Amino acid sequence: MLQSQYRLRRSADLRRVREEGRSRRHPLVVLIIQPNHLVVSRFAFVASRRMGNAVQRNRARRLLREVIRRHLADIEPGWDCVLIARQAMHGAAYGDVETAVSSLLTRLQLLKAGQNKTASQETELA
Repeated sequence: MLQSQYRLRRSADLRRVREEGRSRRHPLVVLIIQPNHLVVSRFAFVASRRMGNAVQRNRARRLLREVIRRHLADIEPGWDCVLIARQAMHGAAYGDVETAVSSLLTRLQLLKAGQNKTASQETELA
């Protein structure tokens, strides 16, 4: 579970990030970011009805939450981030989602220096 200090909950904050933020797309997920001037980065996870039924939407959000939870120490503080699951994420494995999110974080320069490897790549190297 992601601690409450890392959650982006207010609809006004979500609206601000979606309207004013920078975004990057991957076939599995979209990442939108906006500076928040806080000491932590906050995250919101979205899966629309186009994604599928409630089971599929909840699975997509759980996968995204888990990837972010595992990489919190690697992410630069001071950002509000909205991760939006895309239809292609239905049936995707955890490793695929982790690679997609890591790719987006790298492209938006949100990873701390030297943190470009995913957890699955680190276990393969060990």
